[in-house]
Amino acid sequence: MDSIFEFVLVTIMLLVGIMGINWYKYHKSQQVQQIQPQQPPKLTDPIGREQDSGKVLRAVKSFASRNGYEVIAPGKISFGTGVSDFDAIVVGSFGVLAVRSMGYSGQVYGSEKDEKWVQTTAKGRVEFKNPMQQAQADARLVREVLFENKLKSVPVETICVFPSSATELIVPRSTPIYRMKEFSAQLLKDHYTDDRKVDIDAVAKALRAAVEK
Repeated sequence: MDSIFEFVLVTIMLLVGIMGINWYKYHKSQQVQQIQPQQPPKLTDPIGREQDSGKVLRAVKSFASRNGYEVIAPGKISFGTGVSDFDAIVVGSFGVLAVRSMGYSGQVYGSEKDEKWVQTTAKGRVEFKNPMQQAQADARLVREVLFENKLKSVPVETICVFPSSATELIVPRSTPIYRMKEFSAQLLKDHYTDDRKVDIDAVAKALRAAVEK
């Protein structure tokens, strides 16, 4: 009888032990799930496009004034079904320089070849079109306006600027985008004082006539 009683007691203890271990594992897993950080909510649009855009515009106007160039700001050119999204367009002897100010806050991830870039802030996460690809598409619209006005040999360039030092850019070093300091230095290059026989008045007139009303 004693051996049977001991056997039953040991069996009960084992069962209680197994149940206790399973309960502990379940309780622990629930705690882990509860403390896991929530994924940031998805946003519909990037945050902070207008942030620090005034810095870019002031640099553009100063550059144009020094060289006797024309500035169209904002550079929202409408043609056909398209509208460009530039903050400013400079028309000079070198051609046309269209500038997009990307004053996005938080962290910005992407590369030159990515179709979409990502912005992450405390308010959430959002994907947006690669700004360089967007700028290139907008530049084609500017060229179409010039072609329509029989101005077919005018060079058109685009630059994307992230003016806020608070923006954390997580992009390859080779990505052709600019911080404010780099943009200001870029405007000092001899390339932008070259005389390519561009008719500044005619080009500026054609682009102003196409500015979105």
